[in-house]
Amino acid sequence: MDTPSSSDEQESCTFVHVLSEKYNPDNFPYGYGVVVKSSPPGSPIKDRLFLPSTLVLDHCGITKAGDGSYIAAFCAHVVELDLSSNQLNDWVEICTIVSNVPHLDFLNVSMNPLSRVELEPSMADVFSGVRKLVLINTHVSWDTVRTLTQHAPE
Repeated sequence: MDTPSSSDEQESCTFVHVLSEKYNPDNFPYGYGVVVKSSPPGSPIKDRLFLPSTLVLDHCGITKAGDGSYIAAFCAHVVELDLSSNQLNDWVEICTIVSNVPHLDFLNVSMNPLSRVELEPSMADVFSGVRKLVLINTHVSWDTVRTLTQHAPE
């Protein structure tokens, strides 16, 4: 039985990998959910994938963010993001995702194992534009909640 290498296994658990798998145009033969616009021949800009403004990536086994530049390129218009019931257990990874989604208004990280990590105040500024944050069953500390409310006053 073939088993994936550890690098393949790590890659398959990133936000970037799950995003590209779920919204791959090949998975939507009739164009549902995505729009791919081709660039003029010879243009340095490759085909662009335009995602819906609401992304639901719950129950996908996500453990890491992946390449921030990829997130920024494809999530520029995303305003709602559901990452509930994944395996995100590090605020650094969540901050990488949030900092690369500039118009993010709603974030659901419910049921991710965040009980053993604190959000450093220096990282919390990335949440300043998030107006709705769902933390159900994350078991985050009250210090983390206070940090979030101080840096995301809305």
